[in-house]
Amino acid sequence: MNALKSIILGFIAGAIAAVTAQEAISWIFVHYWTGWDAVPWSTAPVPSLLVPTVELPWILGTALTGGLWGALFGLILGWKPQGMLTIRGAILGLFGPGLISAFIVIPYLAHRPSPLLEGNLDVSQVVPILCISAGFGAVAAWLYGLFSWGRLP
Repeated sequence: MNALKSIILGFIAGAIAAVTAQEAISWIFVHYWTGWDAVPWSTAPVPSLLVPTVELPWILGTALTGGLWGALFGLILGWKPQGMLTIRGAILGLFGPGLISAFIVIPYLAHRPSPLLEGNLDVSQVVPILCISAGFGAVAAWLYGLFSWGRLP
């Protein structure tokens, strides 16, 4: 499998993981975690991260962003993914979209400085982001292994 196929299958796996696993874990946090108020599967328009003048429904923006992360995961995991893809994906999700979302993107969207720069970490906001991102990465890598290998990894 070449790099283009890895990117395409990774994008598909990431988009599916974003609208299923990521939003399901967010739903769990909405109902069972104090301080997490993100609405899962929302269709409310929000500015795009890539082109801020364009507004997209939340779920579509999540699918596109998840697809881009999935494409990157596809390149990282390689053309013949082997081994513990779920664990490798969880680690990629935690250190890729998890840390970037928790400490750069979310503070930027909320128009406040990063919690790392301020020195005050709001655990009720950081823990859900890291858990959601790890779950997204695990499912995206698992799906990528399924799509590229033709069987369960």
